[in-house]
Amino acid sequence: MRSNTACRLATATFSLIALAFATPGGATAAEWPSKPIEFIVPWSPGGGTDQVGRALAPILSEILGTPIPVINKPGGAGVVGHTAIRQAEPDGYTFGFITPQLLTAPILGTSKLSFTELTPLAMVNSDPGAVTVAANAPWTSLQEFVAHAKANPGKVRVGNSGKGGTWHMVAVELERKADLKLVHVPYNGAAPATRDMLGGHIEAVTVSAAEVRAQVEGGLARMLAVTAPERVEAFSSVPTAKSQGLDITLGTWRGLALPPGVPAPVVERMQAAVAKAVADPRFKQFMEKQGFGIRYLDGPAFMAFLKAQDAAYREFFGS
Repeated sequence: MRSNTACRLATATFSLIALAFATPGGATAAEWPSKPIEFIVPWSPGGGTDQVGRALAPILSEILGTPIPVINKPGGAGVVGHTAIRQAEPDGYTFGFITPQLLTAPILGTSKLSFTELTPLAMVNSDPGAVTVAANAPWTSLQEFVAHAKANPGKVRVGNSGKGGTWHMVAVELERKADLKLVHVPYNGAAPATRDMLGGHIEAVTVSAAEVRAQVEGGLARMLAVTAPERVEAFSSVPTAKSQGLDITLGTWRGLALPPGVPAPVVERMQAAVAKAVADPRFKQFMEKQGFGIRYLDGPAFMAFLKAQDAAYREFFGS
């Protein structure tokens, strides 16, 4: 009798342990991953977020031993992609990039999704903004561009990430600090905005410096200013907006998140894989070559950062 009781207790204990480590799909954390993991990018192909994601994905795939396809889900200034991450099954087979628009959209009333509804994995990147024009544009400095915009109120078109996006905030700050009126043209990514600028459909873009690096180095575009506290090493010849009389210090960041409810062991394995991927020399080389800044924060530190950013954005928008 005593032996049977002990056997039943051991079986029950084993079952509880197995249940605790099981994913909602039925597979245990030890078996994860057993199929491809979708990597959602909430912006168009070719932009900075997409580029960083496509550099990170193959390294993560190698570490985790499973394919990690990048799935672009642009729309609504990041809302479509961020919502797709939130609504994914909590089985560890979907994660994605989150960007500042995750925080600004609820403040502006364009989304009800809160950053607290997601599980942060890590922050991997931060970059300053830049005011960029086509190489054949008549302006060679930010002051000349501002003078033209003041002389033509409501006629100078600036492409950015749409209302609530960091690059929209850069353009808004340019309006505020220089006392001028611009036409804001929203895009689902830096790549289409830059193409339209080069095609003469808009006069300028306010996107990250890294996102226009190839066009600048190729002689197609001219960077008038970076919106950083001091000159950026990768773009050392470009003056800051502050040095040209406009104190604008805004940039973007990119981090990774899972939907809520993913089992803790899976989250921990994913976090460890991300940390290893960000430290990989291949990823570092790509980021340096393209002018992207690496800034790594682990899950808890990234959540603290999100809370601080949320407060800062609410102050910016007067919420």
